[in-house]
Amino acid sequence: MNWQQVRSGVTWLAAGAAIAVVGFLLLRLLDDNNSGANSGAVDTSANSANSVAEADPVSTAAPTTVTRSPLGDTPDPGPVPDNHSLSDEELADALASSVRVSGAACRGIVREASGFAVAESDLVVSIAHLMTGMSEPSVELIDGRILPAQLVALDLVNDLSVLRVPGASLKPLTLSEAVPDGTVGAVLAWEGESEPDPTPFRIDRPVTVLTEPVGGGDQIQRPSWLLAADTEVGDSGAALAVGARTVADELDGERIAVVGVAWGASRRGGGGVAYATRAKAVQKLLDSSDLSEPVAPPSCDEAR
Repeated sequence: MNWQQVRSGVTWLAAGAAIAVVGFLLLRLLDDNNSGANSGAVDTSANSANSVAEADPVSTAAPTTVTRSPLGDTPDPGPVPDNHSLSDEELADALASSVRVSGAACRGIVREASGFAVAESDLVVSIAHLMTGMSEPSVELIDGRILPAQLVALDLVNDLSVLRVPGASLKPLTLSEAVPDGTVGAVLAWEGESEPDPTPFRIDRPVTVLTEPVGGGDQIQRPSWLLAADTEVGDSGAALAVGARTVADELDGERIAVVGVAWGASRRGGGGVAYATRAKAVQKLLDSSDLSEPVAPPSCDEAR
């Protein structure tokens, strides 16, 4: 049995396992732009409909606050955008640095998620819950290569992992979260395709999600974006790419920036509600980790 047969045979189990960890946790959302707490139960997967005022997507001014309804029991980020607003050149740059991460995990089940290059040409960021029980991850590039990878950093609170992929020679994507509410971009997720499928998203607002860390335990706070996006299983770990023209930071001529990492979505209220860890958590993990030494993945005994 070859790799493609294994992967196609377990696509739904793999992608579902990579995202379902979040699906049965009770989450509470705090609007980071308001002092009041608003609660709701959220699980993972993805459609909604209520209007929300959108910030100018080409503004280079400091991030602004747009008019929108308070968070309620079922958060409503407004309608999903029709397109991702990236130019052909911007999209090509983003796709070339996007990857699929996969490998046999607990009970031998092959699991998959998305990822992207950051910081160095052979470093890839994905999600932490994918790595549970996965001792030999591999990374698939858009040019068709499948390379062995080594886990070098984990953040179980923010559901992030970093892998080193010798020989990948990818162009690292720039991290920034200096974008206004209403910014539109693309979730660069592989899903079941042979290359990333850019899914449009719009940032509604920054929120803090109260949930459990990967592997379970006491509730933690996860800084996230509340998104209007129709995400699917397999989207976890994907980069949230926006055009550099929408970012307040100086990006040294880069065409795109990554503002977050997709990790879950809501099945409540009809869908169209998704969540992503904000880019600052990714940068903090990179800055605080050795990245030259392997780290152990979460064990299957720790999985819930």
